[in-house]
Amino acid sequence: MTENSQISQKAQVSQTSQVMQNSQKPTQKLTYTQKAAQVTSANANANTNANANANAGEWNLVTKKPSPKSQEISYRERRLIVTSKNENWILQAMKMRNAVNNALKKAKSDIIVATVTKTQRGNNIALTISEKYIAKALLKQKDIWEHIFEVKSIKKNEKWYKIVIHSLKINIFNMKIEMKYLRIELEKYNPELKLIINSIWLSKDENRARKNHASTILTFKIEVEAQKHLKKRVLAARSTYRTTEYRDYRSSDQCQRCQTFEHLQNKCNKSSRCLFCERNHLTWEHKCQLPTCEDKQPCNHTISRCCNCQNAHFANSAMCETYQAAKPISSQKDHLVTKL
Repeated sequence: MTENSQISQKAQVSQTSQVMQNSQKPTQKLTYTQKAAQVTSANANANTNANANANAGEWNLVTKKPSPKSQEISYRERRLIVTSKNENWILQAMKMRNAVNNALKKAKSDIIVATVTKTQRGNNIALTISEKYIAKALLKQKDIWEHIFEVKSIKKNEKWYKIVIHSLKINIFNMKIEMKYLRIELEKYNPELKLIINSIWLSKDENRARKNHASTILTFKIEVEAQKHLKKRVLAARSTYRTTEYRDYRSSDQCQRCQTFEHLQNKCNKSSRCLFCERNHLTWEHKCQLPTCEDKQPCNHTISRCCNCQNAHFANSAMCETYQAAKPISSQKDHLVTKL
């Protein structure tokens, strides 16, 4: 046996012995940190191999990011508030709406006015356009339609934040000019309270005439400022008053007390009107005028009359012109323009 072959055999025996020794060693348990490090290292190697493949001319799988959802136009963004020069204007909802739409159509504009309603205070006119456009588009075309309302001013329906003060003494702040003094009083004795307009009574003048106390609305520009004074007492006229949240309603919401729109029964300060016969009583108090008839619900003797449009149907009928005008129209397809 040559000297080289002997050296080769010794090397093989040494390697075999080393393998046997390693196999006999107990396996060492890895800690959580060590396992995590191994996973990270494996991912890094995989990324390195992927980049190498890409450099070699191979394709990598790229996932497409989901496209962001288109932002819907809010109800407020579709409204314009119009103040008329004529303080004694009368709402003719469908006639006004159709007049505006006819003028826009004649000017070859695709904008459609969906509703024409009174604001909750009843002093201004609210124009709501179809969902396709924002109010700014209608405002740009005011020269076409503003003559219909004898416009004094037009503004977008900005989002304000309101709270309600309860049980305010009417005899101190009943007149319009006195509400200006109420604002001064509130801002003076409540240092963090800053209003953007004068306070407004929640109830009408005729309803307050029979009361000693009533509720008024405070309006803030920033929500945080309104929240500071919500559900806590504010100081005015040497007294403190509790506050609660103010709630807005849609133009098509119908009150079950007075049968008019844009508010609900729990916030109504108007006189009761019957849904069936328009008389001054609550609907559940309705009964037949014939002494021999005991039906409380509308019977064959009931002469139906709507208190909103004065036509011969119930106040919640889909045929009511006032209801049709308060209900938004969503597209030109279901919009019928009639001649005045």
